[in-house]
Amino acid sequence: MTDPVVPDIEKPNNPIWPAALYVVLVGVIFGFGILMRTLGTEPVQRYVKPDSDTLVFDRFGVEMGRFHLEPNRIPVTLEQMSPILVDAILVALDPLYLNTEKTATWPLVVSALNGNFLSATPSVTQLYVRLHHGVPSTRLAALREISSVVYLERTYPKEAIFEEYLSAIPLGRSSYGVEAASLAWYGRKSGELEIAQAAHLASLAASTSDRNEILDTLRASGSITNDELARQRQISLPDLVKPAGDSNPQHQMASGIGLKTPLERIYLALIERYGQDAVVQGSLETRSTIDLALQTRIAEIVQEFEVGTEVQDIALVVLDDRNQLRAAYASQESLFERDLSDARTVDQLMGQPIERSFFGLLDEITVLRLGELHSILGRNGRSYDTEVLLETRDQLGQTIDLFGHHIRLKLNDESVSRMNDQLSNFRFRGPHLAATNNEIEVKGNLGVDSQHQIAWFGGTSSRFTVSLWFTSQIDSLDGIKQEPQSGSSLRREAERLARRIFSAAHK
Repeated sequence: MTDPVVPDIEKPNNPIWPAALYVVLVGVIFGFGILMRTLGTEPVQRYVKPDSDTLVFDRFGVEMGRFHLEPNRIPVTLEQMSPILVDAILVALDPLYLNTEKTATWPLVVSALNGNFLSATPSVTQLYVRLHHGVPSTRLAALREISSVVYLERTYPKEAIFEEYLSAIPLGRSSYGVEAASLAWYGRKSGELEIAQAAHLASLAASTSDRNEILDTLRASGSITNDELARQRQISLPDLVKPAGDSNPQHQMASGIGLKTPLERIYLALIERYGQDAVVQGSLETRSTIDLALQTRIAEIVQEFEVGTEVQDIALVVLDDRNQLRAAYASQESLFERDLSDARTVDQLMGQPIERSFFGLLDEITVLRLGELHSILGRNGRSYDTEVLLETRDQLGQTIDLFGHHIRLKLNDESVSRMNDQLSNFRFRGPHLAATNNEIEVKGNLGVDSQHQIAWFGGTSSRFTVSLWFTSQIDSLDGIKQEPQSGSSLRREAERLARRIFSAAHK
């Protein structure tokens, strides 16, 4: 019996290869996604809010300055900027940036793979990444940039990225960010810019855009009217900006009141104690010894004094009864370092013979050192270390250091009494101190040098020490030689200024 014949049955195709291809394709896509999400993450993460500001407060907690990584960078929020400035920069860089949830990354990937990644107009997020990594020059660098864009826009709101970019972009005149640039170019804050100034700043941000072109775009978008467009186009560039010679932006919160030198002393004190990284990266905030209200009032007094007299240079310092620096002002910052003993002796400056061994005198006598010497005599022979810091805190507000009052030297009573007997007695009364019993009693010395047209004063009351010096102009503005002021005239002006400073301090 023969076996039945089994007909051939067609075997199905092997399904292994299509499945394998599918897995490989999924793996490639998944791996590319991971690559795009992680390739640029670590580098960018260092630059998103890499450092905040070290805030500086006066003794009463009023903010008076801040320190940045860049000397001319002042971060501000979008709310603090002029709305027309925000609109102008958007139309110049990326008009739809804030209207979309995130930047379309696939066209960027295609451009990067094709090698034409520089032809497309970059988004604000790309521009922000390029501030820190530069413009990509290879496909791999372009992929890293795209990865950073993806990471940023998945992690932060676009408003935050835009805000950070506007606080960091270089805009000429050694300024970084729109706030510092506004001060450098126009002498006003970014929240106070007019339409033409906003368009000019936006043209600097775009590098290639014309100011009038931006004005036209603002009109087309409805941000300004036809009348505004016509008026703003008529304003010439020299009428918009400050002269280039006065281009340094203020990197302090209050300008025009002589804060630069006190802030520099605070900065150096913080650097010496905590190191530069901790200061410029915003790991600290500090409460200083400065009284911002007093600093402001003294600046007003000195500026009025300069206008009403023939004063050329002036510097002064106010210390409290523990040698804390309350205020300091100079018509030029370098005057704080001027050696007053270059044309006269220390004995002349103090008004009596001084035993140098008591004070450990330095070779130079600056206006601060002159105040410290008078403070020793006014505080019963106690020589306190001059302080500019009261307290430092970390970013969480926890106190790091509280600064005390260190006595570095104590003179014997006999020496103090003998030297005090040789000082003059002054009785100052300000306009607000009408009653005789409210006069301010000051022990000190007022000196003049008619040959060099200089006057100086150092004195101590129960609460404050004031030291100052100023020079009087000899040549008038038209170049005609004037008669030097007499010693009595210089003395009257110095006493008048000292009276006003003590009056302001005691008030």
